[in-house]
Amino acid sequence: MLTWALAFFTSSTSAINILSRIPIGATSTSTTLGTAHGNALRPQTTLPPNQAPKPAFAGGSDLTINIINSYSIPLSIFYGSNAGAPTPVDNPGPGTLASSTQVLFPSDWAGRITIGQNYDPEGSKIEASLSGPNYIPDVDISYVDGYTVPISCSCQGVAVTGCNIELFNDGQNCPNVGPGPICYNPEENVPDGPAAPFFAPCAGAAYTYPNDNAANSYGQCNSGVIDCCIGSRCPAPARQPR
Repeated sequence: MLTWALAFFTSSTSAINILSRIPIGATSTSTTLGTAHGNALRPQTTLPPNQAPKPAFAGGSDLTINIINSYSIPLSIFYGSNAGAPTPVDNPGPGTLASSTQVLFPSDWAGRITIGQNYDPEGSKIEASLSGPNYIPDVDISYVDGYTVPISCSCQGVAVTGCNIELFNDGQNCPNVGPGPICYNPEENVPDGPAAPFFAPCAGAAYTYPNDNAANSYGQCNSGVIDCCIGSRCPAPARQPR
């Protein structure tokens, strides 16, 4: 179970100013490819054996995630690490994302970043991992638990996962709306879907049910830098349905 701690931080486009940081409890990483489910990367597929040396990434940390808020309003942001995984560098706590932030993650980290207008652990998620033996960054966008805001992530200028469609404005009624708003996903515990109508416009680009594995980007982010954008103006991966 995740242990959440409260902290506030804000950042500007010119510099990132961390005002307060409180460590969060580490909650697991493994040598398997993670897929989206239940607030976390879920071990799903064993990685092929690979004896290649571990790559060295710039910036003093193995994995860098840059998050840009193009949603026009401040958003709540929360970090969670899988059980046994190291915590992000400097242990950023939950807070407010005004415009942008950068987070560094050490090797063998796996976890999630949850983003929405209000805090809800079932909101839209950036899920990522950097696990041995290959140490290849893996990232996906998950709407498996629920949807709050559109998110897409890019590596070296190419969108690799996520969906930039504002689903609340896309003509389908959410079957279960919570405050924020958040649309809780009725397929959360239906491994092979298909995607519920509200979530279907993003199927195969973001995770819309637990085994929506076309949304995974494994092997496409070898630079160790992932740029994630929040909002409908963000780039969409080529496999986004529209």
